[in-house]
Amino acid sequence: MSLRKLSGETLVYGLSSILGRLLNFALVTPFITRVLTDGEVGQVGNLMFWTALLIALLVFRMDTAVFRFASRGDYAPALVFRRAQRLVWGLVGGLIVPLLLLSPYIAELLDAPAAATYVQLVLLTVAFDALSAVPLARLRLQQRAWYFVAVNLINVAVNIVLIYLLLYALPAYFPERFVPGFRVGYYLVAIAAAAGLRYMILLGDGVQQPAVPLYEHGELRAPSFSRLLRYSLPLTVVSVAGIANGLVGPSVLLAYDEAAAGYFTAALRMAVFLNLFVTAYQYAAEPFFFRQSSKDLATADRRIYADAMRAYGLVGTLACAGILLALPWLQFFIGPDVRPGLVVLPILLAANFLFGIYSNLSIAYKLTDQTFLGGGIALVGSIFAVGGPLLFTHRYGIYAPALGMLLCFLVMCVLAYRVSQRYFPVDYPFARLLGYAALAAGAVWLGELSAALWYRTALILALLLTLALLERHWLLRTFQGGGAAGATKS
Repeated sequence: MSLRKLSGETLVYGLSSILGRLLNFALVTPFITRVLTDGEVGQVGNLMFWTALLIALLVFRMDTAVFRFASRGDYAPALVFRRAQRLVWGLVGGLIVPLLLLSPYIAELLDAPAAATYVQLVLLTVAFDALSAVPLARLRLQQRAWYFVAVNLINVAVNIVLIYLLLYALPAYFPERFVPGFRVGYYLVAIAAAAGLRYMILLGDGVQQPAVPLYEHGELRAPSFSRLLRYSLPLTVVSVAGIANGLVGPSVLLAYDEAAAGYFTAALRMAVFLNLFVTAYQYAAEPFFFRQSSKDLATADRRIYADAMRAYGLVGTLACAGILLALPWLQFFIGPDVRPGLVVLPILLAANFLFGIYSNLSIAYKLTDQTFLGGGIALVGSIFAVGGPLLFTHRYGIYAPALGMLLCFLVMCVLAYRVSQRYFPVDYPFARLLGYAALAAGAVWLGELSAALWYRTALILALLLTLALLERHWLLRTFQGGGAAGATKS
């Protein structure tokens, strides 16, 4: 299977992510910030954090477990999907139902005693999103990228339409039925309904899948629940640690300086341009990497993993340079009062780029079932992501969380590489990645000489041409010659 396939799927998943974010950014964010008060926007942000945390806990990284156990041929994929989904159902039933019953007490703990209904709507959203994770993983493993995109864009479209209907059309045309004090509730109703519809679509698609017998020749054709849990528990630690790490920096800054917290948040929003690419790459790369691994890992062709890293490095460094060179125009996506935070954007872009490298390296412990090492790596990285803001924010301001995030991913990359070399050695082209980064940094440095559009456009085109010329033979062999078979070292 060629890198051409990986690049194509990355573009498709990128289309899904970019369109979803752009629609939300252009149509929902300006509307919501005008309809809801600052306090209500804060309530939404707080509830969305808990939503992400609960989803990470309930999904229990069954998506990655599906890729692992359904891609090697030792288990029937359909039965892996079914068993993983049953496990998620058990987690949803065991956690969401009691939390629904306790929603009044939870609302009090969140300093919103009148918002029990909000908590219930969030829990429903969490349940539907968690139950959608395994079906979405099945689409990715089956290489049904366009169906994946369609389902998620339907979710975004329904969400947007319902928000406008409930918060604009309802008070405008049926004011007697509109409850002004329930504006946050209407917003949450829209999110929960869209998530529910997406799950119904995925459920209908799953029903159409062919039935597979549980046993064949007396042998079980699905992994046990205990094996799924042993594999996925450390990965869940990684997910939860990532969410917590992302919260620490803004929270600590908020305690010291509210304006600095706004600056840092704005810089994070600008870094999302690279994050969209990294997310799209992860969507495509994880199932792709598992499909490359044979039942006997010792005989697996390792070149495809090195080539994927090389391709990621080319595109990632080019994207980082492009964002920084286009910053005189991209900065208008955020308000002028928070643009001082863009001084840490290069650090955040470097951190996100390293996170993509870590995603490549982490495949070693996922393929070899050493996921407990992944949990340990995440916890070690958290020391820097949490310690940086806590210990140095008072002295270095917004640089502390930014550098903490950078050091976190750098350390995680080093540790993941050590694991890779021990359990699944791959000859990764790190020297080339450093060369790409040096060229990109040089282009950005030259860009500081002038903010003229023609000058900076010429620089990014020159960087693109330089990288293309340097790697022209490898690019031709890899993307025209059919992938690993045609990608010899150069």
